[in-house]
Amino acid sequence: MKYRTCLTTLLYSFLLGLILPASAQNSLQHQKDSLRHALEHAEGIDKLQTYNKLYYIYMAEAGDDQKMDTLMTLFEQAEAEAIRQGDTQMQGMVYGNRIISYINRSEHDKVIEKAPAYLDFYIRHDLWKFYYQIHMQLITAYNLKGDYELAAAEAGKMYTRARERKDKAGMATALYATGIIYNLQRRPKEEEDCFRESISLLWEVSGYDNILTQSYAFLCVSLRAQARYDELLQLVPEYEKAIARFEKATGRVQPEARGNLYVALMNTYIDIKEYDKAGIYLSKLEGSVSNSMSKFELLRAKALILQSRGDYRTALAVIDSAVIQVQESAFNLNAVRKIKMEILARAGRNDEAFSLLDEIIAANDSINNVEVNARFDELRTQYEVEKHIAEKERNFHYFLFALGICLVLMLLLAGVFYYNRIISTKNRKLYERIKEQDRLAEELSRMAQACESTASSEALPQTSDTAATVEQHRLVARLREYLLSGDNLSNAEMNRDEIISALGTNKNLLTDAVRAVTGNSPMEYMRMLKLDEARKMLDHHPELTIEAIAFSCGFNAPSTFYRLFRKQYGISPAEYRKQANKL
Repeated sequence: MKYRTCLTTLLYSFLLGLILPASAQNSLQHQKDSLRHALEHAEGIDKLQTYNKLYYIYMAEAGDDQKMDTLMTLFEQAEAEAIRQGDTQMQGMVYGNRIISYINRSEHDKVIEKAPAYLDFYIRHDLWKFYYQIHMQLITAYNLKGDYELAAAEAGKMYTRARERKDKAGMATALYATGIIYNLQRRPKEEEDCFRESISLLWEVSGYDNILTQSYAFLCVSLRAQARYDELLQLVPEYEKAIARFEKATGRVQPEARGNLYVALMNTYIDIKEYDKAGIYLSKLEGSVSNSMSKFELLRAKALILQSRGDYRTALAVIDSAVIQVQESAFNLNAVRKIKMEILARAGRNDEAFSLLDEIIAANDSINNVEVNARFDELRTQYEVEKHIAEKERNFHYFLFALGICLVLMLLLAGVFYYNRIISTKNRKLYERIKEQDRLAEELSRMAQACESTASSEALPQTSDTAATVEQHRLVARLREYLLSGDNLSNAEMNRDEIISALGTNKNLLTDAVRAVTGNSPMEYMRMLKLDEARKMLDHHPELTIEAIAFSCGFNAPSTFYRLFRKQYGISPAEYRKQANKL
């Protein structure tokens, strides 16, 4: 059995499993018109089933591009209606029939494009029978394109999902798909293992009898390829039992399933040269198979059987008719010549046989030359393609590298911008808080002066404690006034003794007064006073540099000024000035 024959059988089996046959009427156009008229009045499930019948008619005509366009429009309308009604079963059926339409037109790239999304839909809605059927179509598309690795990868995905669900039917379908890949790669032993395991699982489930009988057909092909004819013949009762189960489940005879069995037996008996038995199955097959590949196989088998019976004239006529009736693409012409040469030799027509042998040799030489040239052309083309691909990949990698650098730079810029924005916001809040503290300090100072004035005017009796406190405030005020007068604040060499002498007090009284009023030591108070004065200069003297302000306020080094300013206010002098300039 040739792979494409089996694959065609598989596709039509799935087609029957996915769509319901429409009622036969006198005229195809009349059927279409009737169904379109029915669509205008149908509602609910009736409308979806009417769509189903209508697009089934167009599926039979999908070879016509115009009809295919109409079919795609019908699929879109049916899909929209199914979505509107929330009928996921009918929606899934539309997707399945769309894929089959592409398969029937050999539009394998369309299948590969559309199928993954449909498979995800089936998984989300637990439509697993649709899932396995359409996954098979996707694998078939890869097989027909020669992408066996991708086909095997999809079969592996199908098997994994089925095994996770402990779904024996799904596992068997995946093994069946894998077996077909091995069949195409001419790996009969691996093919045999897959189909045996698939058969074992399929006997335990129902509803997959078409795949079961197909698995037996492929298993026969595998055993015949390994010349294990006895095992093949021992398989026949089991094979027939599977066909009987298939026919019982469907309620009708399955001629294609039986035909596959007869082909396997006919070819097996021809291989072991039991032509009489082969003739029995040839008789059963004649007239029941219509595709061109099977017709050639039948004519070839008939010629060999006639030759075995000594009817050389009829055998030659049959093999000649095979060449005439069947398209050349359906067979190997040299294989036909070899059969004809054998018949001629057996008939005693040696000269004709030798002449045919010369044709075979010449054809083989020609084929070899063509194959060698084709191989060189293929290698040359492959080199050019790979060179072009490598260049594109290199350019693509350069593009990715440049894009990566741009993205990194953009991220860095975005990070810097974001960081600066955060810092700016933070500095703004700090500046506003400092100004608020200034405002509160001025208000407290005015309140203190008002209280002192009131106390003086009322001439309240003062206790010794009150008098001491007032004296301390006056001493601190004199200290502040002294420091801010002249160049005293900028005099970094000025020491405590000079201040005590200028104020006419002593060390202890000054220390106690400053600590009582400000909570700090005299040196700390002086430093705070310097920083406060520097801050005011930053506000009101933008023409002065920060270093000049630092020196004018009594700081020997700008770095010391920077450090103390940030420690006191939580912001650097430069940042403070920047915020002040924004006002």
